[in-house]
Amino acid sequence: MDLIARLVDLLPIYGPWLIFSLAVLETCFVTGFAFPSGLATSVATVLAYEGRFDLGSVILAAGAGGFVGDSVGYWVGVGTAHRIEEGSGMFTRQFKHHHYRLSWFFGRHPVFSVTVARLVAFVRTLMPMAAGMSGLTYPRFLMYEVPGLIGWVALYVLVGLMAGESWAVAVQTLGVSGAALFAAAGVALWMAMLRRRSRAAKKEA
Repeated sequence: MDLIARLVDLLPIYGPWLIFSLAVLETCFVTGFAFPSGLATSVATVLAYEGRFDLGSVILAAGAGGFVGDSVGYWVGVGTAHRIEEGSGMFTRQFKHHHYRLSWFFGRHPVFSVTVARLVAFVRTLMPMAAGMSGLTYPRFLMYEVPGLIGWVALYVLVGLMAGESWAVAVQTLGVSGAALFAAAGVALWMAMLRRRSRAAKKEA
């Protein structure tokens, strides 16, 4: 609750720029564990509900910040993988030994490794960098990252809207973990439907 009170104090001062900054910092590197961008988005939504913010600016700041942070994290992962592969020590050998599994997981299951992972607390902090290290191409990364990002923004805006005047009521009513699992399942189902339609279209062509 102290963190929520702190955000309530800071958001009127820095506005959507604070949300944008927290969203960038959360996924651009492993230090993102310390930046509660989802919570800030929900609190800002409550303030927008009270007329102190424009809800559109909150959504735009969270989405843009998340996109920038995910992209930076991805390229940090690419650069890190290249530097490790150029080495010759034990760490390099271990990385090369496990790199196949990482590449296989992200290559074969991008819906879960990228889209769903973007919705899960803590996991999303590491996901972009891991995706970059896996060898997943940037266009393919974005194909699965953007739906996850949209689901993440929608989730925390929904929590804020349900809160109205009390974040505590939203947590008791919805449960952040439960909402995250529900949103993840919905996005995964949506992506599966898209892939099935794409395969059907190829067969008809």
